[in-house]
Amino acid sequence: MDQLEFPLMGRIDAPSVAPEQWIRMAKTYRQAVRLAWKLKRVSKMTRQQLASEAELYPQHVTDYLHEDDKPSRRDLPAEAVPRFEAAVGNTLISQWLARHAKLTVLEEITATRAVA
Repeated sequence: MDQLEFPLMGRIDAPSVAPEQWIRMAKTYRQAVRLAWKLKRVSKMTRQQLASEAELYPQHVTDYLHEDDKPSRRDLPAEAVPRFEAAVGNTLISQWLARHAKLTVLEEITATRAVA
């Protein structure tokens, strides 16, 4: 499988922001996880390396990235998303979740300030 390319959005010390066209490609959470993996910053990274860097079980990584969406497949847990994104070098999953929730950054900041 060829490595998909996308322009980096200016982040060096953190995962890069994925362009909107890639976010729209993912229709489900599992597709977003697989697309984040396909767009990984280090093209030669293995699933074993991902498991090690993101502190995930290698057997679970296989489920997270498997192309079929059988109900028996595990989903990437929410608490693992930041580690997964740091390892692959993009924030596609978080962006997909925000888009799916129809939450903008401005709305999030406003809500946070209202609670404080």
